[in-house]
Amino acid sequence: MNGTLKFAMALLAAASLLGLAMPCADAQSADSLPRTSRQASTQQLVAQQQNKEAKKAFAADRAQQIPDIKVVDQNGKPRHFYGDLVRGKVVVMNFVYTTCTTICPPLGATFGKLQKNLGERLGKDVFLVSVSVDPVTDTPERLRAWGAQFKAKPGWTLVTGDKAELDRLLRVLGVDAASPASHSAMVLIVNDRAALWKRVYGLGSTGALMNNIEQMMAASSVSAADRRQ
Repeated sequence: MNGTLKFAMALLAAASLLGLAMPCADAQSADSLPRTSRQASTQQLVAQQQNKEAKKAFAADRAQQIPDIKVVDQNGKPRHFYGDLVRGKVVVMNFVYTTCTTICPPLGATFGKLQKNLGERLGKDVFLVSVSVDPVTDTPERLRAWGAQFKAKPGWTLVTGDKAELDRLLRVLGVDAASPASHSAMVLIVNDRAALWKRVYGLGSTGALMNNIEQMMAASSVSAADRRQ
């Protein structure tokens, strides 16, 4: 067995150990590849596997960063924030309180418009979540009445809960929890399946926000393709 054939067989064995499929045509043409090209191919296989492992680790780490705290939705139903509202989904979050008279009503109106733009995808492909930054005041009943102003539909969940726990959640999500009035107009888009977060300005145009949501949704397709490779 000549040296080139031995190298091709070793490359196939390395690919098998890495859990990667190597096309037969590539293996058959290994004899014709220069030595530097064969080495580059091996390095590429290793790099691909390392990239996959890094993505898995990042996804696990990102999931752990979102506290799975207990919250209560606008209908009084107990929920786990990460497990019930975020895990495996594309979620658009805003941060509001029901007695706010400045930025919160426009944020609510924007979510109301998003519902129309999303249509049947609301509650299926994309989920809206409004998190209270004033849980001491914001009871489920108050949140339900606030959401009703913007015709909140199924797929848009408003949550409140224990102040200490919500403050911890808000800090992780990058929201100022010092006082309700200090919170920003930031909207957070999370594609949990692709392990991606994106912060956008919540008082911009609904069209711009939709574009950001579409981009985050597309990331799921890219992630799925990566997993198949």
